[in-house]
Amino acid sequence: MLTLYGDGIHDDTRALQERIDGAGCELALPAPKVRYRISAPLELPSRFRLTLPRFAEIWLAPGSNCVMLKNKTQIDHANRGSGGIFDYVNAFSPDAFCEDIEVSGGIWNANNLGQAPNPMLIPLGDGNYTWGAAPKPRLSDAGDGSYDYTGFIFLFYAVRGLRLSSMTLKDPVTFAVMLDRVSDFTVDHITFDFNYGNPRACNMDGIHLNGGCCRGYIADLKGACFDDLVALNADEGIGSPIHDIVIRGIHAEDCHSAVRLLSANHAVRNVHISDVFGTFFQYAIGLTRFYESKDRGLLENITLENLFVSKAPKLPVYNHNFPGEWQYAVIHADSRLSIRNLRISNLHRREQVTPLPTLYFSSDTVIERLFLENITTENLTGGGTMPLLENHAELRGFHAAALYEDGKPFIPAL
Repeated sequence: MLTLYGDGIHDDTRALQERIDGAGCELALPAPKVRYRISAPLELPSRFRLTLPRFAEIWLAPGSNCVMLKNKTQIDHANRGSGGIFDYVNAFSPDAFCEDIEVSGGIWNANNLGQAPNPMLIPLGDGNYTWGAAPKPRLSDAGDGSYDYTGFIFLFYAVRGLRLSSMTLKDPVTFAVMLDRVSDFTVDHITFDFNYGNPRACNMDGIHLNGGCCRGYIADLKGACFDDLVALNADEGIGSPIHDIVIRGIHAEDCHSAVRLLSANHAVRNVHISDVFGTFFQYAIGLTRFYESKDRGLLENITLENLFVSKAPKLPVYNHNFPGEWQYAVIHADSRLSIRNLRISNLHRREQVTPLPTLYFSSDTVIERLFLENITTENLTGGGTMPLLENHAELRGFHAAALYEDGKPFIPAL
């Protein structure tokens, strides 16, 4: 068996993979002397559990330009895409699902300043950047050139039964965790330790769900991310509905945003978000469309409750350098959405930074049933009015109770 050094100097990739492949159904790694150094993805098979001591560090060597951990899935090289961070969607056989994978423990350090720059940014040549999928070199994250460079820490695709627990995710180039077509999953007790951007602190989601994810429980997330701490983006990756998701317990200060729901051509349904604490400079909860759609994005049966949130200043680390940047209300709904059954309750905002509205619903959006209950706001900015609700949407059913703006009852003017 290959020597497992754990000294942070020797490359442990092959030794770790050898132990995974030979362990049967479970591998408990010992604490390293310093840290485990890897330079290629570790791959986990079905019905497998990998555990590490809680604070054992796994470090991605400079220039590796790969994910750190992924599931083993059958690769269909003939159908791999032509570019972009979601190329893996066509690189796998559509029927090749993995089942029952668990990972717990560890500090997974992607060493983002040592990797290639964010592949979702296009430099404009004047120090600014714009979003896009500019042609990128195929920087292999599988040892065979099969994939474009993504900048993720974890990539799990086509998995039934996944648990990620009790770990720290540190300094990705883009997303810490990418889930696509993952069902019956739990992600809990996660700490985000994001310190730098390469080249800017942006596109750095925490837990990012693409289309096809369902029956998931996400809980106890701590630490600020440089984009959406949790994203449910039905029109990305495989592109299909996301449904039956519980998100509970987010604690973050000076964070971009807590949760984003994105629907353009595919629905997001049956989502319960609760117990969110912290300050967020973009929005706390975003109900968004973003992409062009055949009709309207569809969000259905969305519950937001127990939110203790306010705005954060844009700190220097968030210096994105994008022309025309803006900020949103604490809870923001885009245009061209159909929203069925939206309940917002026990929302309390004590604002000291930016007096933007607490709730903002854009024009050309239809909300079929809106329930607002027990919402209080307190404007301590000294900067003018701070509307509890600014509504431009079409409300087809509305119920409100116990709404207070600066200690006074708030009566919506609809």
